[in-house]
Amino acid sequence: MSKERKEYSSTYERLIHEDPDFEKDLNKDYHEFVLSELLLALMEEDQISIRKLAKEAGVSPSLIQDLRTGKKENLTFRSFSSIADALGYDIVLERRSKKSISPTKIKVAATKKRAISTRRKTTTK
Repeated sequence: MSKERKEYSSTYERLIHEDPDFEKDLNKDYHEFVLSELLLALMEEDQISIRKLAKEAGVSPSLIQDLRTGKKENLTFRSFSSIADALGYDIVLERRSKKSISPTKIKVAATKKRAISTRRKTTTK
């Protein structure tokens, strides 16, 4: 008996299908989810494999895979910056209002003159 594997367009779609409680837990795990979706989009845009990105970033392929699937819970800044660098991006920190508890968006500025924001708005450097 052959079991067909359903393909999903995003990690979010896959997780909603697999776990009915996913949306409830999403608020708690939002930052890991955003990182997963961001990594998937950047890898797809650059057409880079897990193994190639891991080699260029100096991290293990399992770390990249865990990030892509949303299973990695604590990522060191060193690993994150190595992955961003391997993809051609710089990490940019911006001061937010003191009233805000968490950042409203995550920006990644690129050395390739591209940037990605989690607000679905693309800006250039």
